[in-house]
Amino acid sequence: MASSSLPSDKSSTSSVLGLSASDGYPEECRLIELPPEIVAQLEAAAQTASAASSVLRVRGRDTDIATLVDLDDNTYHLHTAHTSNNLYLLSFEQQSVADTKAGIQMVQLRSKVNQTLELHRVQPQIRSRVLEVLQWDERGPFRGVEFDRQLVQDSGDSAISRVTDAVLAMHVQAGDRRLRRVLADIPAFREMSTGHWRSMDAGYCMDLLRLILATQIERDWSLDALDAKSVFDALRADAGGEYLLFEAVDAVLARFGRPINETTASTFYCIESRRVEKFLAEQIFAAENMRAWPVPEFLLALHETMPPQLRRRHVEDVEGWGSTQIPESLVRDLAYASTPIDSHQLYSIEGVPPQRTLLNPLFRSSLPQDPRERIGRLFEIRPRWSKKEIRPFLEDLVDVDPDLVEANDEKAVAAVSKAIDAWMIKFGRGVKGPSGDMVYTSRIN
Repeated sequence: MASSSLPSDKSSTSSVLGLSASDGYPEECRLIELPPEIVAQLEAAAQTASAASSVLRVRGRDTDIATLVDLDDNTYHLHTAHTSNNLYLLSFEQQSVADTKAGIQMVQLRSKVNQTLELHRVQPQIRSRVLEVLQWDERGPFRGVEFDRQLVQDSGDSAISRVTDAVLAMHVQAGDRRLRRVLADIPAFREMSTGHWRSMDAGYCMDLLRLILATQIERDWSLDALDAKSVFDALRADAGGEYLLFEAVDAVLARFGRPINETTASTFYCIESRRVEKFLAEQIFAAENMRAWPVPEFLLALHETMPPQLRRRHVEDVEGWGSTQIPESLVRDLAYASTPIDSHQLYSIEGVPPQRTLLNPLFRSSLPQDPRERIGRLFEIRPRWSKKEIRPFLEDLVDVDPDLVEANDEKAVAAVSKAIDAWMIKFGRGVKGPSGDMVYTSRIN
């Protein structure tokens, strides 16, 4: 036993601290350094009645870097850091009467620690992992009840794997809120009868939307308040059979609409033309093997594909689609502008007129998730990018709510701009173009 004289907290007299190491320094303990925001979350959650609300979860596969998800769905990689000196965890032992009279406080050495866990904020690649996991369902994307029945009959239901909430949580390094947002955007839905998740075929998704919109016209319903339950009942009544799933109808409305009341479990949605346009633009690019489209040709194809009641005046407004305006359009994170001739005009004040502007498909969702890797990939695709052009392909890497960015929230937009500016200074060389916008080339070796 070793002892040391220490000043008492309660008086100016000295006391004796006795250390006992009889347990042999077990090393099963670890220290973790929590950022202030997580500590604040835990302290706030401690005031609630539900203990489950204060649980931090670590998610990911064995081959992934362990990722901790906090109570606000922020994600952090867990890294081990070795300390230069050993740290010892102590516990104060109950004192005997003799020790108390002698002023001795016995302390037991419980564990030796020479490693700490540090957290580093990250933005995991959620969408690609979710799509990968959903593909494990051997039925493939949902194409309708009748198609599924035939598929199960041919293959045998017991041979088909299923994707549950537990499977998604095991393989996807994201909190529940972000995970649900990605699932809704795919779109995917959970079958009420089984609790299994299923992606939806893009063609079936669009066919079901057109069917919903045809019913909306027949019933003279407002596009600003479509009730999923009423739509489902109407479709079932018109079809005279059980060929629809309510959860599929609800998933389509959620994919192309905005909930009327996001704070409740309401099934009323406001259909948004922009969401439909963006989905169709992606399908048009994919259907043509990702070829470049002249702007007028693309806008005409989009106009003819859009449901009549959701069409906007893109074709008539083609003059607003010159190369300098493309990043502000509905394809801002799906394509970039180029021109087969007069390429030096791309960054001029006038830009390139729409008749000579090409839309080159480039889906942001297909790009790497690490900022350095993504910017490197973008410079491989083309050697020069203006700040306005490259920004849409980087926004999702910034840990800011995308809905706030889309709504032009001042703080969210400022946070995105600050992060992207820092990346471009680090990974790019910028010069001012004739239009005054910064144009970057790569500094990545």
